[in-house]
Amino acid sequence: MKPRHFSILYVLIPVLAVLTTWVTGSGKPGYGGIPGIFGYGFSLPWKTVEIIPTCYGCPLPTGYNWSFFILDVAFYAAIYYGIVLLYARHVWNQQAQPTTST
Repeated sequence: MKPRHFSILYVLIPVLAVLTTWVTGSGKPGYGGIPGIFGYGFSLPWKTVEIIPTCYGCPLPTGYNWSFFILDVAFYAAIYYGIVLLYARHVWNQQAQPTTST
């Protein structure tokens, strides 16, 4: 793989990490530990929604924990960079092996 392709990946990985974090925060909620509050996001609940039982048509109060959001982005970025590193090692090992002609 050419170095240019890797530079494109290094730019795209943070974007993919932010998008992955945002998608996990818009899915099914997890229990936040406090009755009536649900947390969104995997692996850390960076978005919390408070359920108000008396007002079913009202917009729900939502809070964001930006520290957890950034940690989630770093978590996914580390996973993506690890995948790229393993793939690069595999490609370099393939190129380093001498080819035998029969």
